[in-house]
Amino acid sequence: MNTHSDLRVGLLGAARVATFAMIAPAKEVPGLTVAAVAARDPARAAAFAEAHDIRRVHETYQALVDDPAIDLVYIGLPPLFHAEWAIKAMAAGKPVLIEKPVAMNAAEALLIRQKAEETGLAALEAFHYRHHALMARLLALLPQLGTLVRLEARFDAMIKRSPEEFRWNAAVGGGALMDLGCYCVHWLRTVAGQEPRVVRARMEREGALDVTTEAHLAFPGGAAAALYTSMAAPRQASMRIEGLNGQIEVENPLAPQLGHRLICTINGQTTEETVEGLTTFAAQLAAVVAHLRHGAPFVLTADDAEKNMALLDAIRAQAV
Repeated sequence: MNTHSDLRVGLLGAARVATFAMIAPAKEVPGLTVAAVAARDPARAAAFAEAHDIRRVHETYQALVDDPAIDLVYIGLPPLFHAEWAIKAMAAGKPVLIEKPVAMNAAEALLIRQKAEETGLAALEAFHYRHHALMARLLALLPQLGTLVRLEARFDAMIKRSPEEFRWNAAVGGGALMDLGCYCVHWLRTVAGQEPRVVRARMEREGALDVTTEAHLAFPGGAAAALYTSMAAPRQASMRIEGLNGQIEVENPLAPQLGHRLICTINGQTTEETVEGLTTFAAQLAAVVAHLRHGAPFVLTADDAEKNMALLDAIRAQAV
């Protein structure tokens, strides 16, 4: 890996997510440059490169991962292709930053982790929210709640229907649970610090695709949890955490930079605050640079992606 100048990032996929998850925040974060892009359609990659001032366009995904001038591969493809290209990139000597959800299922997530262990390279999942200062503040407040009793998480968004929108295609990893609910699952696991079991789950489907998912979970420590997610409801993202001593509500844990509230009621006393910090995407990239360049710990453990996918798998398996 180039060790003296910026981390040179290659984008797999000329996708909209890359514009706000990588291209825009790269301008805020020292030590990182978007250097190349590849897409299934080379003409689309060329247009994307011109629009975003990216110097190199590769004709194929393989050409990009083989490029010795690339230090990090960002995988913004639909989930169906995450494991394949994460493994190929690591085989070519490149660490990877993989958009959520990390793969189609826990078995694929395990293959990614095993390849990372074999090569000694980083395979990082892009749960950008986790890097915002809001999450550190929330976790610092949790002990005041005492024993956790109930947790709720919701993430709804109106996903536009179109032939090009992979989130309306179950075969490539679309659906409410995979695209939106993966955040709810991650929020609940992060707050509880445990791995729950699925009590029951329900999906509203169009064919194989879940448009809406509701799941109820039980954590080993005794807390109950529920998550709700829909691709056909007005946008909202929220969490509520109840303990023996009170509750915490979080409005917009997903992207606090767009406005959020942290409302904490302990023993009848309520406070409300906001937490300043880098945008979630800039904070994530700063963490990636620190990890790859300086060996700083990454906030997500090596097996976190596998555990998150295992819970998604269990919800899908039990949903009626």
